[in-house]
Amino acid sequence: MSNIERAPAAVQEANFSSGVAGASMGEGGEYGSIARRGGDAGKASVASSRVVAPDVLRGLILALMSLDHAALFMGAWLHGTPKQTESAATVMMQWNFNAAYISRTLTHICAPGFFFLMGMGTVYLHRSRTRLGWSSARLARHFGVRALALTAVSEVMGWLLMRGRGALVINIVLIGLAVDYLLTGLLCLLVQKTEKAAAVALDRWQGDKQQPERAPLLTDAGAGEEQRGQDEAGERMASQRAQTTAFWLHNALLGVLTYVTIFWNVWLSPTHGHCSSVQAFSSASELANAEAVVLLVGTSAAGAAAGGAPSAPVSRWGAWFDFWFYPVQNSMVLSGFPPLGWISFCVLGMLYARIMLHKRWTPRATVAGNLAVATVLAALFVATRLLHVGNLSEGCLRMAEHLAHPDRNQYLASVKSFFYITKYPPSPSFFALTMSVNFGLLALFSAIPAGVAKAIPGLMDYGGSALFFYVLLSVPARYWFEHELSDRPPNDWERTRGLGDSAAFWITWLLGLAMLSPVCRAYGRFKAAQSTDSLWRFF
Repeated sequence: MSNIERAPAAVQEANFSSGVAGASMGEGGEYGSIARRGGDAGKASVASSRVVAPDVLRGLILALMSLDHAALFMGAWLHGTPKQTESAATVMMQWNFNAAYISRTLTHICAPGFFFLMGMGTVYLHRSRTRLGWSSARLARHFGVRALALTAVSEVMGWLLMRGRGALVINIVLIGLAVDYLLTGLLCLLVQKTEKAAAVALDRWQGDKQQPERAPLLTDAGAGEEQRGQDEAGERMASQRAQTTAFWLHNALLGVLTYVTIFWNVWLSPTHGHCSSVQAFSSASELANAEAVVLLVGTSAAGAAAGGAPSAPVSRWGAWFDFWFYPVQNSMVLSGFPPLGWISFCVLGMLYARIMLHKRWTPRATVAGNLAVATVLAALFVATRLLHVGNLSEGCLRMAEHLAHPDRNQYLASVKSFFYITKYPPSPSFFALTMSVNFGLLALFSAIPAGVAKAIPGLMDYGGSALFFYVLLSVPARYWFEHELSDRPPNDWERTRGLGDSAAFWITWLLGLAMLSPVCRAYGRFKAAQSTDSLWRFF
């Protein structure tokens, strides 16, 4: 029997080698998954399964995301750990109150987790669809169609949530996800081609003297002997030694690409993430008006801060270049998530999925590996604080504790200072901290029994229907529960509408999660019955 036909293990088994169809952002492999039968050859597969640990992580991310967006749409507090949100090279003068700071810091893992899991998902999908006989052209078309569908959803949501802004392109986050999904999918196809060519070249270079066994590096354990030593086209494979060498060479290149694509947010920064020693503002209102480009996309403050005037390009390369690397707000584009500013998380997801697919990992090895990565990233985050490397906020913290001790390391002045990270665009310190937490959660969800993981209330429902959850929660929340805030608006430059930091806000958020759980579960059952290339399976 193949591995997905065996009874589920008591602890999650980290085996990605079984062919699974029907992948969306997280399907396509078996990562401690519980088998689920059903469908036919035109649908998922006779025996299909979803990955459990990443799905539970995705569900938790969605629940936290809903808290962040509920606070935004229901006017609970200003959307940032400081009052001026987490923008690169921007003077920060006042911290948000404690509940807002803690909530916002916790929800920082959401966007990195989404991009990371999406990068994983492209590898799973590529693997499963290749085993179903899909060509590279069909896979490329599939990635393109889904990216267009996600872009269309983003535009519709943007027009609904921010009508009247006048922008033609509204990228709250989904267009960034769509572009990076397409780029990561195409990168998967490129790696497949170059890895095979590199293995063949290595054999030729070595003269293939010893003629070792030729077998695909990532075949199913139960594959027939007639499949061994041949690729999808029936051609003789390169030697296993050459394949292994090419595999790890490509992993090393993906590691370098991850480093480059997160650090270019610092390298391309007009000020390299430093605030001028004379840069200061007399009030939060002045600061809000000065930073129109980098204010949080999606709040009513963004329009007020911009004063209705188009913002100048951030760089000398113009607005089109800026769209890819910086938050942009002008008469045509409102974008808070530049695609190339966030693609490092997708590349890391690709690298992680490739390593997990490489061999059958024991549950203990999976947990230990995830904890090891989490520990290394946590150490790197501490290094960014101590060594002043990888931050986009150098000299930018001007709160009372920093003004009282101007010569002290700004990140060591307080607990809030230590955990302050720049999100727009993400800094390497943001990358290290948020991905450390995400890997720690992956270790936790990998360690617990699969049945227990699936029983955590709501998380598997949200995780299995990620985009559906996002749309259903975000659109109505802004309009159903807001009222005029007369005593304590969540920002200090305009009156706003919302619930404020009240019991009504927290109860509404929890009730929203409870109501959405069975709806997402029902939608998950519906999409599981659709064909492998159905757009319904993407939501």
